[in-house]
Amino acid sequence: MENQLEYFDALINTQKQTFNNLLNVQKELHAKWFESIGKAHTALTTMPGLPETPQTKEALNQYNNWFSTATSNAQSTTQEAIKVQENCISAYEKQSAISREALKSLINIANPAKATN
Repeated sequence: MENQLEYFDALINTQKQTFNNLLNVQKELHAKWFESIGKAHTALTTMPGLPETPQTKEALNQYNNWFSTATSNAQSTTQEAIKVQENCISAYEKQSAISREALKSLINIANPAKATN
């Protein structure tokens, strides 16, 4: 019985590690991505040589408004996607615990002599 449960635990723990690693990498990637697009935005809006005309100021104002909205929406979407992933990992952990107990019961039914020892 112990061998089957050890194998099950090893499989489940490996999958949990994989899910958690992917989540952590995704969080880091999104942080770096938002940092990078912020730097690109700053570089574009502070470019030397842009004429200081009303049209340029209006275009930059519209671009800044658009950029702020797009960035805010992307961050909100990213945060919600990460919450969904965290909830999926939590659900997987709960389901794994239930599955482990079911496997344990099945092993006990299949090997009643070993289960009582």
